[in-house]
Amino acid sequence: GAAARETSEGGERGALPSLNGISPPLASMNRSVRVNGFQSPLTTQQIMAFALVLSSSACAFGLLFPFAPKGAERQALISTYSFLFVVGFAAMIYTEVVDPVRKQACDVGALDRNRLVCQYCDNEKEMKSTTKHCHLCNKCISHFDHHCIFLNTCVGARNYWSFFLLITTIVILQILHICYQIQLLVRLGDDNSAVVDRVDASALTKEAYMALAGVFLVFPVVVLASVGSLLAFHIYIKSIGTTTFLWIKAKRRMRLEHKNAAAERKREMQRTEEEERQKISAEQQQADQKNLAERFVTDVTQVSEGINAQKLQETNV
Repeated sequence: GAAARETSEGGERGALPSLNGISPPLASMNRSVRVNGFQSPLTTQQIMAFALVLSSSACAFGLLFPFAPKGAERQALISTYSFLFVVGFAAMIYTEVVDPVRKQACDVGALDRNRLVCQYCDNEKEMKSTTKHCHLCNKCISHFDHHCIFLNTCVGARNYWSFFLLITTIVILQILHICYQIQLLVRLGDDNSAVVDRVDASALTKEAYMALAGVFLVFPVVVLASVGSLLAFHIYIKSIGTTTFLWIKAKRRMRLEHKNAAAERKREMQRTEEEERQKISAEQQQADQKNLAERFVTDVTQVSEGINAQKLQETNV
């Protein structure tokens, strides 16, 4: 669902290539090209995504680490979480900073004139089956996957795997946060001395900490639900060797084929019904003609018999 919504922002219909020689629309040519995700204007979704992820991490640093028992367990938790956070943050920065456009592999002017080129780019970039012109970024993306409104940039050949690493680390962080937070709450409910001592050393009571931690578990749960479904979808499309863009195109093509097949079945049923009506009508006409002929023969016979009877009567007289 999330991937589909992100892709729709890019506008698939505008990606249709044209044969060389067709002038690209001036409106698209005159617009500036978005280089990366940090180029203004930033999107509301981008700011909300940053805030949600940072809020989840703040909950971990504020309600998780300070109350973990001292020793190797606490050090392992902090080290693991910090490592994953740094890796994920670096992947996010790389995904947004890098320009997903690949340089043209060859001189388009030297290509066969029958090759498809982008009708929107002023340098007429070659269009392949995996290339798409994004109208939000106003550029062609090689191996286009989707335009991510939460990163404010396109995801393509140059930054797809950093994007995949980003959502993977986010999911792992949220699972780690949720599982350990629940474990702390359970141990606190069982009056585990190590956890109780950490809570007593803070300004919170046992009941206040349990209520606060329970409420703020909403942040990692929301992040896990949204990003986890996105990660599951990308694992699926990678397993079948496609991209979000091509998957959506295939689904639309399948829906169109099903719609056309249903329309053809309906037309076939209408033709069959019409043929059946015509057949019944023809049979009715034949029956009417037969009845008419039989009545005509009967009438002629009666008239003939009447004439013969009259002649016989005259003869007798």
